[in-house]
Amino acid sequence: MKILKVLGITLLVLVVIYVVLALIGPAHSYVERSMVINSDAKTAFDNVNNLKTWKQWSYWDKIDPSMKSEYEGPESGLGAKHKWESANDSVGKGSLTISKVEENRLVETTLEFEGMGTSIGGWKFQDTTGGVKVTSYMDMDIPFFARPMMLFMDMDKMLGADFEKSLAGLKTLSESKPKKPEIKIEERTVSAVPVLTIRDTVMAMSEIGPKLGELYGEIGKFMKKEGLQMGSQPFAIYHSDTVIDGQPIVLEAGIHVDKMPKKTEGRIRGWTTRPGNVVCALHYGPYEETYEAYSLLKKWASDNNKKLVGQSWDVYITDPTTVKSPYEVLTEIYYYVE
Repeated sequence: MKILKVLGITLLVLVVIYVVLALIGPAHSYVERSMVINSDAKTAFDNVNNLKTWKQWSYWDKIDPSMKSEYEGPESGLGAKHKWESANDSVGKGSLTISKVEENRLVETTLEFEGMGTSIGGWKFQDTTGGVKVTSYMDMDIPFFARPMMLFMDMDKMLGADFEKSLAGLKTLSESKPKKPEIKIEERTVSAVPVLTIRDTVMAMSEIGPKLGELYGEIGKFMKKEGLQMGSQPFAIYHSDTVIDGQPIVLEAGIHVDKMPKKTEGRIRGWTTRPGNVVCALHYGPYEETYEAYSLLKKWASDNNKKLVGQSWDVYITDPTTVKSPYEVLTEIYYYVE
């Protein structure tokens, strides 16, 4: 009994000591590292703003190549989410969500590790001599039970090296990418032309390319059968451009033909476009990056007191398989204007 009493008192003393240490231990920790990248802010920003690119440069995403990853929400920007699970104790199970975005200036994230609570991380981008200064930071609230350990651990020293590895990876990737050509905005007038189109849906941006290829092939097969010739480059009309509440992206693939067939078949529709005044953005680069062109078109309309009318449509001027760099691929993006 005496031994149990001693053990009980000892345990109580240890608990009291631990609670006291927790009370005086740090409740907060902040870690930050910076690096200058010889690139423009837009390139570095885009590499961070799209969570799927993190596997190309982030130290943490490379610790366990076999970890299970799932992505939710938009392809990039606010609300994009990466969930992972790994048997590696250094990776564990958690999620990272983009919670705040300032174009070309800031990407802030909410990081949740199972059993470790939530922390705020971020990436700041500032144009400077020699490129862009990128600052990576993490702002953590330390759980009460973990505060005594923080008295004997240097979080800045522990995490700082990992921050530097990720920044170095981001630097390598960003500097390897060719700089994006400037997007030009032009006003034009279009004529009425005969076209053949097929309307369909996809559930993700990544499905658009393969779906368009399938639809153009179907239209091309019909054209060959009817002896029709292509009048200009293929195009696509976007009746909706994002997946919202489980509703798909609605697109319509089309080809301008030299003449209208007497009749169509299956789901192919023949019709004539309307003439009118349009505004066009000339975008050089991967299709996934055309969202910037759409933003510039809306800004142009606002700045020039114009109204964008109806659905947008893209004309694919360059075949990506014929060029070496994705930044040689030209897509023209149109809206009717009033």
